Amino acid sequence: MDARKLLRRTLTCAGVVLLVLGFSPPSNAAPAPRTVVSFTVDDGTASQTAGARILSEHRMRGTFYVVSGSIGRPGYLSLEDLRGMAAAGHEIGGHTVNHPDLGAIGPEELRREICQDRINLTGWGFRPTSFAYPFGTPDRSAEQAVRDCGYSSARVTGSIRNARGCDACPSAETVPPRNPMAVRGSGMIDPSWTLEELKQLVRDAEADGGGWVPLVLHQVCDFCGSLSISPRVLDQFASWLSTREANGTVVRTVDEVVGGEPAPLARPPSPAPHGLVNASLEEPGPRGWVTSSWGHNSPKWTQVPDARSGRWAQRLDLADYVDGDAKLLPRMDMGEVAPTAHEDNTYTLSAWYKSTAPTQFAVYYRDRSGVWRYWTTSPFFSPATGWTAATWTTPAAPPGTTGLSFGLALSAPGSLTTDDYGLQEHPRVSHERLCGRLPWTPLLRWMC
Repeated sequence: MDARKLLRRTLTCAGVVLLVLGFSPPSNAAPAPRTVVSFTVDDGTASQTAGARILSEHRMRGTFYVVSGSIGRPGYLSLEDLRGMAAAGHEIGGHTVNHPDLGAIGPEELRREICQDRINLTGWGFRPTSFAYPFGTPDRSAEQAVRDCGYSSARVTGSIRNARGCDACPSAETVPPRNPMAVRGSGMIDPSWTLEELKQLVRDAEADGGGWVPLVLHQVCDFCGSLSISPRVLDQFASWLSTREANGTVVRTVDEVVGGEPAPLARPPSPAPHGLVNASLEEPGPRGWVTSSWGHNSPKWTQVPDARSGRWAQRLDLADYVDGDAKLLPRMDMGEVAPTAHEDNTYTLSAWYKSTAPTQFAVYYRDRSGVWRYWTTSPFFSPATGWTAATWTTPAAPPGTTGLSFGLALSAPGSLTTDDYGLQEHPRVSHERLCGRLPWTPLLRWMC
């Protein structure tokens, strides 16, 4: 018998047997997914536990992009929270160590922020393959840094058509994405978005033949910020989404859509050792320095020509004071601006000031994972009507210290003008180094 006839007869017989045994193909099989929705949630704020719980109740999973340097801080998720979310099936993705504006830092600093973030998440036991750009807009340098650090995808914002704008944008990202390092996402969802607008995002994608709709969320709470969604609205939307599977619409994490195995970890470039940048505050901005405040008060910063040297100084006026403080600090980054520091060494801090209230140095240090932590404060310096030097030497730097940031702080109503900051490092002399420097005598041989 011809081999093809034999094969045909065999398959026919097999089909008859299957029908007799009741193995008929299902007549109501669900259509293959055409539209995929992803809940992507940025920053790692504490309210996101509510969002994860709501999604889990609807048997859905989200992708949570966390700032690793903020984990465990007040208002943010704890490491225990993150592990609980991952155990429930939610994806944990990267969002940098310190949430900088990626367009305002250099290429090496980009890689430090992105690579170290992935190292931190991996060290905590997660499988980070997805990344989201802080502030949502990358450039080619940022895309390359994400690729170099081993991520499989990176999401942007405001690039899918919605009721708020982006009329020329597509209704959905493609599957697979056209550019995995610039995955299109919705606009940043805020309290003014209605349930109907969220539904319309999905309907538009379905009507245009399907695709991928990454939704961009932040906090999940009522009246808690400009980038939040009400838990009630999220619950109603997830409930509605669960009925769309008959339309070929499903919910997936970013990793489930993009796929692929995690790339090996890439080490971030080490920063070149350096001291204070723009210590005299002469450069515009002033470059390398940032204002910082906490508590209940109203700080106002002004560049003034009342300088101790050069042309410019910085003046702080603090009003409506209840508690907290305000100060000018070198930017707390991964090494582009923040001065290099070392564990066990001490540091002499200095600045010139004029103030109507007592002032003191507030000091912060960066650890090996790139996380910034409060360290200590100096004694107070008295108010001064003329330029006065403030100088103080710190205790030994904490274990793991890699960087330093400090500034004169005001913690009472009044004004403070500062100029000409200084920093001097005093290396710790170890027992071995001390013995190696001293003249060699029988007594020293016994002592060392």
